[in-house]
Amino acid sequence: MIELERDERQIVRELCSMRGDLIPLVTAEGRMGKVWVPQRDNPSFCLIHSGNFVYLTGICPKGEQALELKEILIKNCSQDFITPSDERWAEWLEETFSGSCRIMSRYAMRTDENYFSQEALTNYLKSIPEGIRIRKIDTGLYEKAMDSEWSREICSNFESREDFIHYGFGFAALDGERLVSGCLAYEISEEKLVVKVATHKEYKRRGLALACSAGLILSCLKQKIFPSWDADNIPAAGLAEKLGYIFEKEYQVYSLGNLENGLY
Repeated sequence: MIELERDERQIVRELCSMRGDLIPLVTAEGRMGKVWVPQRDNPSFCLIHSGNFVYLTGICPKGEQALELKEILIKNCSQDFITPSDERWAEWLEETFSGSCRIMSRYAMRTDENYFSQEALTNYLKSIPEGIRIRKIDTGLYEKAMDSEWSREICSNFESREDFIHYGFGFAALDGERLVSGCLAYEISEEKLVVKVATHKEYKRRGLALACSAGLILSCLKQKIFPSWDADNIPAAGLAEKLGYIFEKEYQVYSLGNLENGLY
């Protein structure tokens, strides 16, 4: 299989547009992530890998192409969330990785700019414990986030500091100089972005994720950018609902574990 350069990805835009999800579309634009295809000329399927999200779309491969795709998934996508575009891809994953893949639930949220209460969001942004301050994430805070495992996930989609400077923005909660929570634009196009949020375990349930997320959404509303939210657990879905999102659906994703090392 072939990994496409950023300026080659126009050839998979039609495949990605069939999904309607933001991450594949933005990755196809060449902004972030990686894309693999079986051939450059009219590819029948593609693999999108952006941060810890993986998407499979097109026609399921057979024979040698299936083996090549399996190898890339094991090497590059272990422990990530793999979203099949239809039942055929789900069956392909279950057959290909029989006994080695786990099915998990995620929670799609929906809203539009009219559902957001700027008054409520502003109150969330201000309602933080004494000693905590909210700051817009700059390059220094980006590098600080990359230094810790718990916060690295909100920045994992940016391949470099330069990528973050070009595309990224978000808000962080600081206790003194310590980064304790953050909300970042995980994937961003001209009109939409995907929200990613994380909080240090010692600072959970203090309203910090709520405040950082409120800051990001308010900034998005000013810039006419729509913040899309997809939750990986029920508490995250509850956080989204406080911010003005509405639960849309539960859906399934796959995780392969660390198959290279024989671990799940």
